[in-house]
Amino acid sequence: MLYLLHGPDDFSRAEKIAELKASLGDPTAVEMNLTTLEGGEITLSDIRRHADAMPFLAAKRVVIVANYIKNISGNKTETEALTDYFEHLSPTTDLVLTESDTLKKNSVVLKAARSAGAEIILYGELSGKNLPGWVAKRVKAHGAAIEPEAAQMLARLVGPDLRILNNEIEKLVLYVDSQRPISNADVDLLVPYIEEADQFGFSNAIGQRNARQAYDQVYREIEVDGKHPMQILAGISSQIRTLIEVKDMAEQGMSPAAIAQAKGWRSDFAVKMRLKDARNFTMDRLEQIMEMLLETDLAIKTGKIDMMLALDTLIARLCTRK
Repeated sequence: MLYLLHGPDDFSRAEKIAELKASLGDPTAVEMNLTTLEGGEITLSDIRRHADAMPFLAAKRVVIVANYIKNISGNKTETEALTDYFEHLSPTTDLVLTESDTLKKNSVVLKAARSAGAEIILYGELSGKNLPGWVAKRVKAHGAAIEPEAAQMLARLVGPDLRILNNEIEKLVLYVDSQRPISNADVDLLVPYIEEADQFGFSNAIGQRNARQAYDQVYREIEVDGKHPMQILAGISSQIRTLIEVKDMAEQGMSPAAIAQAKGWRSDFAVKMRLKDARNFTMDRLEQIMEMLLETDLAIKTGKIDMMLALDTLIARLCTRK
């Protein structure tokens, strides 16, 4: 059987691979009949050497090949050889081709795999609007339930890192012991990232160049939390300064744990969020953003622009890709 698993959601892809490994049976069968290859270091001959071998004391073999398609992209001869092999794959072998990138719809390999009857799964990265649904399904898979508002809260606080989300879900499920749905209060009590995530919501949005998320964050703070626009502007400035500090400390070789300790944060989760955001910026860009914030502050205080219009304009400027 041929499997083609592609896309950036490595958590879900890893679960599928674990399922295929488990299909081999006991640990001895897994050890004798499982091969994992890295595409950047192999040839099709290497793949065939393992995939054409007969299983040992088991019904089948599983051969997992990571990022081989990407490695041979642009090489017509190798690509044709691979697609031709699909039709000659041993019936006693599960060949699992995994790609961390999403294959294009017109990919020759994708079309050939489909013609060969492969199981093809796209593991696309979840967006913010799809995360609450994923949380609810994951909780259900663990034999529990979660209130819609709690699912939204957990998704917003943790973000699209599915491994971390799953860890938090498992902890919450154990806490409620499947006796009642997980609530906002449970998330507030047990998820240790709430304080940090709330503090960095806006910088996370502009780090992803997500203007809609940034607007939603600002207007939620105004309409729900009752914050003054100038208070929000000061908070944004604080967030960007913190982003600069964390980026600078990381460039000096400090670990996330060491940075968290230096900043007085309860965990290194906030540091990892900042470092992830920081990859979207150069230090020059962050300093440029600080200048924009100072300009906006001065324009508001001198009456040159309305406060809300200033915030809207600032968000638009911050979320441009420069």
